[in-house]
Amino acid sequence: MNYQTYSRFSVKALIAGVFFAVAACSNDSANESEPIDPEAVAAAEAEALAEAKELATAAGGEGTWGDIVYGDENAPVEIIEYASLTCSHCARFSADIFPKIKEEYIDTGKVKFIYRNYVMNQYDMAASVVARCKTPEVAKRLMTVFFDRQAAWVGAEDRVGALAGLARRAGGLSRTQFDRCIANRDMQQHLTKMTQTGALRYKVNATPTLLVDGDKVDRTDSWDEIKAAIEAELN
Repeated sequence: MNYQTYSRFSVKALIAGVFFAVAACSNDSANESEPIDPEAVAAAEAEALAEAKELATAAGGEGTWGDIVYGDENAPVEIIEYASLTCSHCARFSADIFPKIKEEYIDTGKVKFIYRNYVMNQYDMAASVVARCKTPEVAKRLMTVFFDRQAAWVGAEDRVGALAGLARRAGGLSRTQFDRCIANRDMQQHLTKMTQTGALRYKVNATPTLLVDGDKVDRTDSWDEIKAAIEAELN
């Protein structure tokens, strides 16, 4: 078996049996779904926080578990994004919309921005697990690179090899570290549960989904709509 064949085989074998979300990669957050239950969400948030702390302790502090947070924890407005690293609309959000949110609201202390994975396929899982292999700062850097270079690595004949190259250059991960990260069953299960919670509690059925203080934004490609939703919560 040559190396390229091994790469295609290994990612399938290592994440076999993992749940993948059934959702659309779309600009429309599909608010026609049933309403969000605040009590169920609060319970799920508490459970997820406790689980992330427990997993981080069990891993000896290695890896990035739970929410990936940008900005002041005590900011007056909270935004949650559910996104897939293989979704083209998520990549465009990362390139076009997120920098505006960061400049106007995160860096000024007005918004706490939370990123959560919504895993849709085996290569999304591979990228998501690898991005979380080290510290939160490395995770943020790798996610940005994976989104920026999405067309290249998703379109590559050897997607795993392309991901490994990006992880090495942007995150300092050797191939051995990369392979160990992909094989991390605890992280796979953690991200699977994160995805399921998004679908069940927040009614996520499209990526990216953006929630501003718990309310879905209809059009995640519209800066005007997102800004209006943030301003409404600030005023």
